[in-house]
Amino acid sequence: MAGIDTQTPMREKQRHRFLDYVPPIVAFLAAVAAVIGSPKWAPDGSGLSKITPFGWSVLAIGFLALVTSLLVTSRNRREQARQRKTREQIAAIGAGQLLRGVQHAVHPIINDSIWRRQCDAPESPLDLLNPERRRILAALDLNSASPYGDGSFAEIRWFSMLERAAREGSAEITTTLQIYASYLSPEIMDATTKLLYSDFLRMRLLHTPEIVVANTHGDANRPVPFFWVADDRMQNRDYEEFWQCLARVMALCGADTTPRGSPKFGFR
Repeated sequence: MAGIDTQTPMREKQRHRFLDYVPPIVAFLAAVAAVIGSPKWAPDGSGLSKITPFGWSVLAIGFLALVTSLLVTSRNRREQARQRKTREQIAAIGAGQLLRGVQHAVHPIINDSIWRRQCDAPESPLDLLNPERRRILAALDLNSASPYGDGSFAEIRWFSMLERAAREGSAEITTTLQIYASYLSPEIMDATTKLLYSDFLRMRLLHTPEIVVANTHGDANRPVPFFWVADDRMQNRDYEEFWQCLARVMALCGADTTPRGSPKFGFR
């Protein structure tokens, strides 16, 4: 294809391959010189003239060994730097995928439709810890129709939307961890695993339909508020721990920040 230089990478590979053979060759020459054992100094000479031709040969072998060692070290460092950069790029891709996954898991909650009539939509996970926001969220009727659709004419109730988002987000997070486990930092792996296995996600959001059905008492249209997010004097600690953990994951994954320095919601 015109304009693409395919010769340069090939020549570089050839130079790297050549460097792999030079050190053993130099070592062999040095061994031969040691076996021959010819005089390296002329007793009757002076200055540099005291060095015999064989001595110059030994010096040349030593110089060649020095140059070869420097070239091999430089090549290895460049290769290590290239591999490190590649790993960092792959890790950044994985972190971006996690960032999308954790936000997808809660996107119905952070959506503007819940908040538009009462306050601004939350910018950060930590905004969901605000007592007034918790009051608004706790008053949401989970058995009412949500503004979401899936292409059908059937309405999607809030409890169904919350469970679906949590399930899809959890699956995306799990897949990302499996693919990028070798590249993500231990801190990201630890924080994301804690989020994935948090009580609020696994025992609450993923079981929202069951909780709602259990509280309708046989009346399919009975209002069921989002009561387990209410600020009830430390009884719902799993809610608080969840958003704090989510904020940590977002910060570790490189999320943008609000003016207050908190990780900011926003899909990349």
